[in-house]
Amino acid sequence: MNSKSLVLLALISILSVSLVFAQNTLDDVKLFQNFLRDAPIAKTLFVDGGLEYSSYDGFSDLVIGAQGAYPLNEKLHIDGALGFASRSYENDNIDGQSGLTDLYVGGRYNLMEDDTKVSAGGYVTLPIGEEKAGYGSLNFGAYGALRHPLDNGMVITGTLGLDFVEVTTKSFDFQTGETEEESDYENSLTLAGGVIYPVNDQLAAVGELMLRTEYDFMMLSGGADYTLEMGSKLRGALGIGLDDGAPDLMLMISFLHFFNQ
Repeated sequence: MNSKSLVLLALISILSVSLVFAQNTLDDVKLFQNFLRDAPIAKTLFVDGGLEYSSYDGFSDLVIGAQGAYPLNEKLHIDGALGFASRSYENDNIDGQSGLTDLYVGGRYNLMEDDTKVSAGGYVTLPIGEEKAGYGSLNFGAYGALRHPLDNGMVITGTLGLDFVEVTTKSFDFQTGETEEESDYENSLTLAGGVIYPVNDQLAAVGELMLRTEYDFMMLSGGADYTLEMGSKLRGALGIGLDDGAPDLMLMISFLHFFNQ
């Protein structure tokens, strides 16, 4: 584990041991980076639809899609995500690519719901996506997540996950003159922490820091969650990459709706 991982782990540990007991974990306010790896269990069907723009050195990605969850009972829900991705390159000689993303299918179970809310979950990505747009991998993993409120209304979030990432390597066989592909799995640790601050009855500020070791990914993001009528929300966040594998800049905008509330 590198120094950045240790710093993030230390910050989450310090926050965890300094929590003050309260009650409201603001379950209707969803995270941005960690939308599908959080502690709350869905009380009703909800769907979050929107776009995500990521700018890298030499190319950019735009994903338009939806993610959401459906409760099976008060302690268990299933969740999923699917989108359409478009990749564009700064070099005009390289053609852009577009197509479906991989289908995310997961589930989450509540382990503890006292003052601290703790849940565990798992997922698999079905490789239906466009390979040239960066998809087409059968990944899977598991995670644990918590939420804990402070006495000032602020909520602390944390996630620890282990991912098994499919990595495909290509080699040229000089005897046959063909290119061969070989797939293998590498482990990746996901470590994240966040803060949700209720500004007023309608507006909440959301800050997150996420690390993924296999991807050399670290991103800091800040966002806003604004509650509308009829159980809907407008959400937006801006992320700044802090490591080579993260986008230099990420913009997330979505519309979240809770059904049958």
